Amino acid sequence: MDDRALNLVMEAGKTMLANGGEVFRAQDTMDIMARSLGVEDFNVYVLTNGIFASAQGGTVNAVRHIPSVSIHLGRVEAVNAISRDLAAGRLDLDGAEAALAAAVALPPTRFAARLLSAAVGSGCFAFLFGGGGPEICMALMAGFAESVLTHLIRLSGSSRIFSDILAAWLCTTLVLLGRMALPGLDANTAIIGALMVLTPGVALTMGIRDFINADYLSGTIRLFDAVLVAGCLACGVALAYLLANVLLGVVP
Repeated sequence: MDDRALNLVMEAGKTMLANGGEVFRAQDTMDIMARSLGVEDFNVYVLTNGIFASAQGGTVNAVRHIPSVSIHLGRVEAVNAISRDLAAGRLDLDGAEAALAAAVALPPTRFAARLLSAAVGSGCFAFLFGGGGPEICMALMAGFAESVLTHLIRLSGSSRIFSDILAAWLCTTLVLLGRMALPGLDANTAIIGALMVLTPGVALTMGIRDFINADYLSGTIRLFDAVLVAGCLACGVALAYLLANVLLGVVP
């Protein structure tokens, strides 16, 4: 067996998981690629943050660690396309390696586009929760500010726990300050609208899907991640209300 083939399969699975691919989809894609490349006795076990595989009756083993996950479905689709082309005989090993390198190199969404999406999404959520013009405007500003803060914190390499807590604190504080200028502002609606773009909807959905597919360990990991993020957001909101109450006299 060519070690390049096993390495290609492992890197393809890692790329899928690291960019938001489901556990079962990554495992199926790796199985298809391994068969297409002639990897003998290939067995793989995929978790949310790790891949364990063996070949040739267990004499060859490989492990990949996925420490963090971001969402880039373009890369996931590119890896799926590689597996389909391998299965159809349209790619050989050299072509698949080049295609995978191109998939990994796909650029992420531009920072300006992410900021705009966060702001517009926050305003839309505020509208869906019954907010009027003032609530929508405050949610837009809070969503923009929390997105900038989250980006800066993650660039520094800090934990997501701190970025979520501080982002929730910042958006809540901004809305509470806005309510001081606009007493009629429904702060709860604006805060909820801004926080919705931080909620772990993907992790929650994929965790439930893992449970449905009987992958209980991966499902537990994803659901715990979702609960942890929700707890961090709650802590940030509570901290902002506490400080606003003590320092500014603003009460919930």
